[in-house]
Amino acid sequence: MSEDINLPQIELLESAPHFSYLSFDDKARLVRYMKVEDFMPGDFLIHEGEDLTRLFFVIEGSVEIIKTSASGEKVALASLGRGEIVGETALQPVTSQSTVVIRAREKTRTLVLPGKSFRNLIIDSPGTAFKVVFDVLKLLRRRLNQVSNRLADTLAGGQG
Repeated sequence: MSEDINLPQIELLESAPHFSYLSFDDKARLVRYMKVEDFMPGDFLIHEGEDLTRLFFVIEGSVEIIKTSASGEKVALASLGRGEIVGETALQPVTSQSTVVIRAREKTRTLVLPGKSFRNLIIDSPGTAFKVVFDVLKLLRRRLNQVSNRLADTLAGGQG
């Protein structure tokens, strides 16, 4: 656990819609398991194919999500900024591999929650951990809806 997390990080979590189910006390508990990590433009937070072991909460800056197409072309799927979460599948109990690249678009500061630290949070504060998982599930549902809508728009446009 990191001692350099302070009130500004807790207040950032306070303002983040992804953590809406967490009380102030839950957020104070959560940030004790997180650490600050900085990235320069072009730095990789996550490489495609690597084991996902950390969740990143973007404090400042922005990241882009890049996917390699079946033809080998790199395609930018989204740009995410302050308040967004990436690497959320690191919280699941079984390690999975990333299917995308997450790269800093500009100087980016993140709060990082290692999967191992999250498992400690489950033991130390199961109620807080459950709320984090619930919020991540809401995030995944929102992202799946966005992708489904984009796919439907693309398919509808190709039928005309």
